[in-house]
Amino acid sequence: MEEAQVIAGLKRRKTILEYLTSYGFITPALIILGVFAIFPTIFVFYLSLFDWSMIGGKTFIGLQNYINLLIKPPYSADFWHAALVTLEYVALQVPITMALSLFLATLLMKPIRFRSFFRLGIFVAYVTPLVATSIVWEWIFHPDYGILNSLLKLLHLPTSPWLIGFPSALFAIVIYTTWHDLGYSTILFMAGLTAVSKELQEAAQIDGANSWGVFWHVTWPLLSPTTFYIFIISLIGAFRMFTPVLVLTQGGPYNSTTTIGYMLYREAFQYWKSGFASAIAVVLFGIIFTITLIQFRVTGRRVFYSEGSEGE
Repeated sequence: MEEAQVIAGLKRRKTILEYLTSYGFITPALIILGVFAIFPTIFVFYLSLFDWSMIGGKTFIGLQNYINLLIKPPYSADFWHAALVTLEYVALQVPITMALSLFLATLLMKPIRFRSFFRLGIFVAYVTPLVATSIVWEWIFHPDYGILNSLLKLLHLPTSPWLIGFPSALFAIVIYTTWHDLGYSTILFMAGLTAVSKELQEAAQIDGANSWGVFWHVTWPLLSPTTFYIFIISLIGAFRMFTPVLVLTQGGPYNSTTTIGYMLYREAFQYWKSGFASAIAVVLFGIIFTITLIQFRVTGRRVFYSEGSEGE
């Protein structure tokens, strides 16, 4: 009896030691997560309850910033306009980027010449700083001296004012961000394609399926986890888009490219309304979280994982 108690005590001590060791390994990561993610999120919500200009004291106003932002004109009108512009941008940029990246990934998985060079060339745009490439594209979009309009003239096609026109300014930003983000999505799709069963593709071809049939009925369903991940990441990134607007258009012309992210920056660092800007950040977080949760509930159930089971 005493021997059994001793053995049970040793097992408990071993279990406790294993738990302490495990938590010891993850403690540095938890500290970093708390300092740089959890605490700032809580602090931003705290600031959204105050009227504060970063200089001087804070005045507690409760939910007034949220009332002004969502209900009370003129701030609410500006916010809902920015929300509409953001939704238009997301509806254009995310599907175009995903479709092009899937096409390029499929093409670059084939044994073509200079395949490694093309893979590198596509990914270089993504790792290049946003500000640097935005400045380059600002010259490309120049209505008088830009390369893009020069090419359109050579092809005898109508030119565009691009960044200074409406609605061409938003389309120009979509073109730039699609070019910039294409490499990342393409690499992820290529990684997903390497995991697709070659045996199933060959079996479908033996059964008489053409290339499109193999892709639609075999490759595409098996690629659904990668597609779902890219869609969620692209959606979050599109809602947070800010730097290209700051560099290329500053929200113009006539606020046609003022997204929620740019409105947040403008209220915080141009008008010095930190409490109001914090409320915008909280609402933006709520929008992204809600849409992501809906996607997990709706689209996530149609994702087929390695053994063919659907995601829950």
